[in-house]
Amino acid sequence: MKFTREQVIEMAREAGLPDAVAAHPAFKQALTLAADRALEAAAQKCDDNEFADGAECAQFIRAMKEQQ
Repeated sequence: MKFTREQVIEMAREAGLPDAVAAHPAFKQALTLAADRALEAAAQKCDDNEFADGAECAQFIRAMKEQQ
């Protein structure tokens, strides 16, 4: 998953981090890695549970998000 500079800054601010953190390339890399892993975990759960349709899988993913 790719994030724009603006998205990275917004996420850093939401997390209470200073803008200097968001400007660091490693922060963007960490966000990208975390998003990629979360997406893969969600896709794996959808594969494992053999949902009837995409809407059912999306509902499952949103429920996973709320558990965090």
